[in-house]
Amino acid sequence: MNTASNTIDRTWTTKSIVTWIVAPIAWFLAFLGWLFLGQGTTVVLIALLVLPAPWLLWTAWRMPRPRLDTYLAEGGALLSGAIALYITVLAYMIANDGPAPLEFMLIYLGAAAVLIAAAIPLPGRRIAYGSAAFACVVIGIGLHMLSSETSYYPGIDWVTKDELFAWAFLGLPALGTLLQILRWLRRRNRTA
Repeated sequence: MNTASNTIDRTWTTKSIVTWIVAPIAWFLAFLGWLFLGQGTTVVLIALLVLPAPWLLWTAWRMPRPRLDTYLAEGGALLSGAIALYITVLAYMIANDGPAPLEFMLIYLGAAAVLIAAAIPLPGRRIAYGSAAFACVVIGIGLHMLSSETSYYPGIDWVTKDELFAWAFLGLPALGTLLQILRWLRRRNRTA
C-alpha cells in the first residue's frame, strides 16, 4: 500500500513539475495571442498582467517546500511578473515625454506590496524580494515624480530615464539576489 502511495505521489509531482514548467510559457503565449489577435479586449490584457501577482503569493504562502515544483512555480511567477512590469513600462512610457501617469506609479507600488507579502513566509527570500520591491518603488515614484523637459532629471543631470529604469529594474534585484546568496552561504558555513 505504501508503494502505491509513493507511485501516486511521484506521478502527482511529475505532473506538477511539468505544469509549472509550462505555466510561464503558456502565460507568455497568451500575451502574444492578445497582442496579435485580440488587442481590443483590454480586460484580457489586464488579467494577464495581474496574474503573476496571485501566482507568486500562492507559491509563497501555500506550496510545500522544499520541492522542485514549488521552486519552478516561484521562478515562473517571478519571470512572468518581471515581463508584466516591463510590458507596463512599454505601455505607459513609449512616446511619453512627461512624467509617468499616476496609474503607472500605483501599478509599481502594488508590485512592491506583492513582493513584500510574498517574502513574509519565506525568510530565505526576504533580501532578494525586498530589493525587488525597493526597485519597484524607485521606478514607480522615480518615473512619476522626477520629470523634466529634457531626458535628464532635474538636479541629477547624469541620470536619464532609461538609466534609472535599467539600474532599478535590473540592478537592484540582481544585487538583492547576490546578497541573499551570500547570506545563505555565510549561514551554511557557520553550521558546517
